[in-house]
Amino acid sequence: MEGTIPARALAVCGVALLLLAAGSTVPASSGSPALSTSPHASRAEPRVLVHSAKARPHHSRTTARWSGSIRVSTRSAVEDAYTRAFDSGLDLETGWTGDDSRCDPGNTSAASRAATLRAVNFVRAMSGLAPVTFSPTLNARSQRTALMMSANGALSHTPPRSWRCWSQAGAANAGRSNLALSYPSIASAGLVELYMRDPGAENGAVGHRRWLLNPFATTMGTGSTNTANAMTVVGPTAAGRPNPAWVSWPTAGYFPTTLEPGGRWSLSAGNKLMDFRRATVRVYRDGRAVRATKLHVRTGYAQPTLVWQLPAGTATSGTFKVVVRGAHLKGSRAGFGRSYVVRLFEPSS
Repeated sequence: MEGTIPARALAVCGVALLLLAAGSTVPASSGSPALSTSPHASRAEPRVLVHSAKARPHHSRTTARWSGSIRVSTRSAVEDAYTRAFDSGLDLETGWTGDDSRCDPGNTSAASRAATLRAVNFVRAMSGLAPVTFSPTLNARSQRTALMMSANGALSHTPPRSWRCWSQAGAANAGRSNLALSYPSIASAGLVELYMRDPGAENGAVGHRRWLLNPFATTMGTGSTNTANAMTVVGPTAAGRPNPAWVSWPTAGYFPTTLEPGGRWSLSAGNKLMDFRRATVRVYRDGRAVRATKLHVRTGYAQPTLVWQLPAGTATSGTFKVVVRGAHLKGSRAGFGRSYVVRLFEPSS
């Protein structure tokens, strides 16, 4: 059906399927043969599905970074925060108490939800954004959404009533959520890493990343089974939240190589009127130019964003200077640019 990804594993390690928006379909075998067509066979590769929402009212006001942001200019500050808030949850199981066969949504452990929230707020604090909270109500809805994805071994923002374990609450929430499947299991902070990495040929918009880094978000929700996650990201917002003029991923300053998104880098603007369609990007590694392929600029995912791809294996170490020029505000000829430096380092944890 439209907006659905069947859960089939890819043969190429490290590649995940992504469907950018409900209404477009990417076959699970695209680009690589499936290891198995059985919906419940062992699968190694994760896949994610992101929701594209109608644009919210324009916000042109920008501010300084959130006062509690991680001090990215200091390696020890970044490494300490990463160890506490992210690395600690990378291998933590969800502790799911439900059952696919009985359509029991169950729940995840309090420790798992706390680890997921810490990971979300870590990437936001690295980016200069204020933290979000998880709502028990949105968590419960997300749990029902995750159950449907897990029970059917597929991802959809519009799951049909014919799906096993279908529920009105879970189906409605699917249209407001990032969705992920990962076999043989999904991890509490690992699912956030997957959303931030946003890999795959169909993910030129890095939509999952943009929703998690929405500066105006105040409240989200999460629900997981052993293999699926639904994270409600289209929810309550507040216009007065810290909204830096620029948010990049990887962030400027010191950045853990473990979170480097496979060369798929991005720069978002705090001003909703920013237009990157004519912008150019140049990247230098340790003073030498490297090829940066600009990807198609797409709207509908939180803030305006420019995305580019570095060659495989390039962004594994070193100091990178990024220079973006030629962005402009819609309806204006005034040009804007951004230049910053990323210092990749290997965390000791």
